[in-house]
Order: sequence, then structure tokens, then C-alpha cells
Amino acid sequence: MKYLKKFSEGIVNVHGDGNKEYRMKNLPHKGEDIHSDGRISIFQQDWFEKLLPETFTIHSDPQIKKINFDQSITDNHDKKEYVFDKNECTIEGDLVQFTYYYNSMKNDKGEVTDGEPSMLEFDIHFVKNTKGIKLLVDITYGDNMVVEFSIEVPNKINIIHYNGIGSKHDSETHWGFTHESISHLVKFFNAFNHGIKLTEKDLSFLDESHDTYKHNVHDRDHLYTDESDLIEFGNSVKESYETDIYLIINNAKAPEYKYFPKVAKYLTVSGLPFRVAYKPEDVEKYNSEYNIIGVFSTGSDYSMRNPSNPQEFATSEMALKILKCPILAMCYGFQSMAKFYGQSITGGDLNCKQFTLTDFDESHFLFQGIDLTQQKVSFCFHDYPVNVPNGFENISMLGDTIAGISNSQLERYGILFHPEELLETYIIFDNFVNHCESKMVQKDTFKLQTFESFCSSKFK
Repeated sequence: MKYLKKFSEGIVNVHGDGNKEYRMKNLPHKGEDIHSDGRISIFQQDWFEKLLPETFTIHSDPQIKKINFDQSITDNHDKKEYVFDKNECTIEGDLVQFTYYYNSMKNDKGEVTDGEPSMLEFDIHFVKNTKGIKLLVDITYGDNMVVEFSIEVPNKINIIHYNGIGSKHDSETHWGFTHESISHLVKFFNAFNHGIKLTEKDLSFLDESHDTYKHNVHDRDHLYTDESDLIEFGNSVKESYETDIYLIINNAKAPEYKYFPKVAKYLTVSGLPFRVAYKPEDVEKYNSEYNIIGVFSTGSDYSMRNPSNPQEFATSEMALKILKCPILAMCYGFQSMAKFYGQSITGGDLNCKQFTLTDFDESHFLFQGIDLTQQKVSFCFHDYPVNVPNGFENISMLGDTIAGISNSQLERYGILFHPEELLETYIIFDNFVNHCESKMVQKDTFKLQTFESFCSSKFK
């Protein structure tokens, strides 16, 4: 098993000692000391202490509706919270199990009086697939499996079993973690050094709110494969079949989409898989279905200085907001990037012509292998940013006009010209693609290590 990330990237704040003394006496796989570089194998049980909170708090609401004295039916807002203390962890091959314990209320005879189970159990199976790693997560409450789901990088979640609000057989009851506990789960899953990048929104089907997740029993992605009467209950069996793609943000006006075809042509002739986002929902959809490794944001005849409707740049904004991969934005896409990161947009006369850049950063990766002192680039613009956004560098100029910006930390790159217009400037796209691929986590780093190989590598 490859290592978890450094502890500093995933450690959660603890809430007291809980069952810690008991745990330290009963850890069956405590393992070696932590490595000097702060990494730890999944087979060293220290991660159980370091990366998970001392407690998980859940809401268990057997009734989300209640009948009032006047016989009216209203929402039941009397949420019942139960705090579970960290208890035990066991490791067997590629299966990790850990439990949290709740001290149920009992009467003098030792009988449970609040009806709540005393144990919360997580079973996590680690599986290799085309993306490298897949986590199969079962969460059991007492003797009832409340949810089963899978996680694939970066944030693809398939809900296999669900029995909360909207489910077929238990649609009127609710069970979920508090928002704080959801945050702890996100930090834990993101600690695995395999490219998992979840947000709290991704685990909304597990949270305390009744209305943050809507389960669709007719969703064809969540079907059993047999002919049982559970055919419309949430079992997802669909695997990722295409892993890495590029995304084109089509900012151009319909129906001509003037600045889109040549960007698509470049990706097509280069043999690079891609999808096209025409609206913000497309960005969210493709981000959930694929591993987007790079984005091309096109030009447009819309005006960023005087937009007539926010929807004109909404798709570009969505990509800048939620995607973590490198983004290369051209002309209008560049202007929307500058505005998104806090700069005002000004403008002047329309400039549609090939020009030689008056200044550029020849060391920048986008401009490698091309002599921009001689090679002209194609412009067609009238809007441009007033200044370089905070945190960005100026990488090219056309006279007094900012023609290129770069932020290597955010992986955001913008240019005012159109490399897609000339075969001679395709190399700028090539450089961007090479940069995107260099940022990908290599597949061989995803290989799971069996318990046996772990032992032999450490103790031979």
C-alpha cells in the first residue's frame, strides 16, 4: 500500500482522550515509528490515531415528520445527536476496519432505553482499477448497513447502497453525520496519497441535513444487475471507462461558435480525448464523470467589459471556481479569468491582425520552442485587463496592453491571442498539453502493496 500524505496535510483536531487508553492497549497492528519524512503506510496503525477524530457525531431521526395535537403534519426539527468515541481498528490485507463506540442509555437492569446502537463501523476495501485506486466504503450502524459507496479519484462517488430520504424501502427516515464530522471524513479520505480530492458537498448523502441530497431511485447509474425487486434501489455498478480528458470551455456565441472549431480541431488531430462545456452544469457533470487534466477556454464575440448577461461568462467562471487542473484561457477566456481574479476590464478599438509581441517571458513553459521575436501571433480583441491580477505574473505584452498572465500555484494561464489560428503557434498548445501531462500523478504510483510485500520490504 502506498503511503498516506504527510500528517500535516490531514491531521484533525481531537476532542479529548475518549477511549484512548483502551485503544493503545488493543491496537493489533500498531507498526513501526513514523517515517522521518512524515509519511505512513496504511499498515501502520498510527494513521488511526493521527488522521481520524476522537469522536464522530451523528443525527438519527426515525421520523422526519410529526403529527401535532391539531392533527397537522409538520417537519420534525427535534434532531437527536449521538457522540461516538474512537474505539478499535483492524487491518487484514486490503481491508481496513475501524469502529466508534456510543455508550447507550440504559436503565437499572442494563437494558437500552434510547433505542440507539452502540457501535458505528467503517469497512474500507482497497481495489486497483484503471484510475489506480478505488475505495469501497461500508458504514454500519449497529447491525444495519446504512450506506455503501465507492470513491475513485479525484472525486467520483458511486452510491451502492442507500436507505435514507428518498430510498425505496426507508424513504421517510434520516441518518447522517454532523457537518463537522463530514469535514473530518473529507480530510481522512483526502489524506490518501492517490489523488483523491473530495469536498463536503461530495458527501452530502451522508450529512445531517434532510434536503442536501436527493436520491433518484430511477437513476440508471444506480441499479442492481440482477432481476430482484430491488432493481430500482441505489446500487451503482458503473465503473469509470475513460479516465483522463481535456475540457473545452466554449465561450463563443451560438450558433456560429466562431472561436471553438479550431481549438477542437487541434485536440482532434493531436489524438487527445476531450469534452465540450457549453454551460456551467456541463463543467460540473464532466468533473464528476472524468479526470479532467487540462482546460482550453476559448475566445468569444461577447464583451467582457460590457456583458449583457452574466450567463455569457458563467461557464468560464464555473471552471475557474471548481477545477484544480491547469487552465489555458485565450482572448475572451483570458479576460474572464482576469476579471474572476479581481481585475477590471477596459477596452478600445477592435484589433484583428497578426502582431509580434513587444515583450514576453521567454523562460515560461508556454513559449518554449518558439521564437516569438520573429513569429507573429493572431489577435482579435477589443477588451483587455487594466492590470495583472494579484498573485499572477505578466508573461507577455503587446505595446501597453497586457497580453499574457500566469499563476503557477493556481495553474491558471491566460493569453490575449489565439494559438489555434496558426499552425506555427500550435506549439504553445503542445507546451500546455505537455505541462498538463507532467502534472498528472503517474499510474505506477497507484499500485497497491499487499500485506506480504509490505512485510518483506521492511523485514527481509
